[in-house]
Amino acid sequence: MKLIFSITLSTIFLLSFSIAKKPNGKTALKTLQNFCVYVPGGNTVLEGDTVSVQGFYMSQEITNLQYAEFLAYLERTGETEKLKVAAVDSTKWSTAFKKASLDPMGRHYHSHAAYHNYPVVNITKEGAELFCEWLTEVYDSLSGGELNLKFRVPLRAEYLRAARGEHYNRVYTWEGTTLFKKDGKQVFAGQLQANCIANGAECITRNKETGKLEFTHADYPEIDFTSDGSFLSAPSESYWPNEFGLYNINGNVAEMISDGEQAVGGSWNSPGYDIRNESVVEFTEAHPTVGFRVVASYVE
Repeated sequence: MKLIFSITLSTIFLLSFSIAKKPNGKTALKTLQNFCVYVPGGNTVLEGDTVSVQGFYMSQEITNLQYAEFLAYLERTGETEKLKVAAVDSTKWSTAFKKASLDPMGRHYHSHAAYHNYPVVNITKEGAELFCEWLTEVYDSLSGGELNLKFRVPLRAEYLRAARGEHYNRVYTWEGTTLFKKDGKQVFAGQLQANCIANGAECITRNKETGKLEFTHADYPEIDFTSDGSFLSAPSESYWPNEFGLYNINGNVAEMISDGEQAVGGSWNSPGYDIRNESVVEFTEAHPTVGFRVVASYVE
């Protein structure tokens, strides 16, 4: 895939390098606070065990434009081997679901300006890790070596800490177990809290022979792509932020974690049960439902 637009570093960091006449830690920190939100240290529950998590900065879902800037840097500096590893596989829109109707997504999603702020997908974990290495170098340069930040793919414990906050038993990042937004005790039908498949009771039937409940559609995407207000993925900052200011912790795109070959939080292609904080899927290759966000922590 060849990118057809030009971009500058300020598109990622929201703060131009020209603000500072020379690199310094104060400028870099202000830039970081525009790019990420701070999640204070605390405890969370992982696989039934209480674990302590140190404070960290976490970004929103990395966007097409942000990732494209990284790819443009690799191309500009002649990093051809890294560029091969990090490249977007836009053909996955068609091959992953075997649907010709998604062919236009392969042609436009990663390059058209309309999708600049949508989460990047169809990349490998190795590509995400290279992005983190590049971002670490960028911030080191911006701070003149003062900030000592390291960017990386989150640990699952860090994702859970960001998703739950102090509420260890939260099913989703918001309060309650319903997918629909509440105002007090009132539930607003049609106002989903996240980008996922809204397969409600109208999609469930009871098998007369076995007595078990079953979905009436074997292929979830055929139910309704737009029942949640989005067609496939949505912009990285959409729906409502959680208590830390993070968007799309549940749904939209599942997010890579550094713990093995897994992605967490579910996606636009997941039913509500599969976008829970606890939800984990196998992730071994680039896919249209999987993206990533980064975390940053200080190193000695």
